[in-house]
Amino acid sequence: MGADMDPFKTLEALIDRPGTLTGPERPEGLGRAGLLGYFAGTLGLFTFLRMQEAVPPGVLSFLAVFALVLAANFLFAAIMHLFMDLTGAERPGGAARLFLAFGCTDFLLTLLVPLGFFAGVKVLNAFLWFCLCVLALIYARVRLVRRLYAVSANKALLAVWLPYAGLTALFFAGFFYGMVWLVWLIV
Repeated sequence: MGADMDPFKTLEALIDRPGTLTGPERPEGLGRAGLLGYFAGTLGLFTFLRMQEAVPPGVLSFLAVFALVLAANFLFAAIMHLFMDLTGAERPGGAARLFLAFGCTDFLLTLLVPLGFFAGVKVLNAFLWFCLCVLALIYARVRLVRRLYAVSANKALLAVWLPYAGLTALFFAGFFYGMVWLVWLIV
């Protein structure tokens, strides 16, 4: 199996020589490595959620979580790239390269499997382990955006937090609307 066919060799090359990601050409195997990262990360997340009995079992349930992760990351990469483009930090490769590179960072979500075992034996709270893993993922994405777009740490942090903040605001707006609608039904 050549270096262009092995996603782990591509991931190793990206870790050893991160400058290959910022080159004019997309690194060979980035697509496979990114999609494998999304799959492995989603499998880790799904396993963690199953240990906490937060999602139903089954292949269809996993595929629903996988589709949600892919769709959310695609949307987040597009929003981040648009933000960077609007602020003048556009790079060749664009949102597709950012989306696939985010897949490489999703390998961090596989850490949720052993952390789920620790949560099962009550070493620490499962929510704390989940938050620590998500913070590590966000930190890796900030470093990635910083390298890919050659921007300051504050701008990269803002770009990464922007979609999450928008999604949170949308959730709370829907929750508020639902509460107002419920009160309107009762009154």
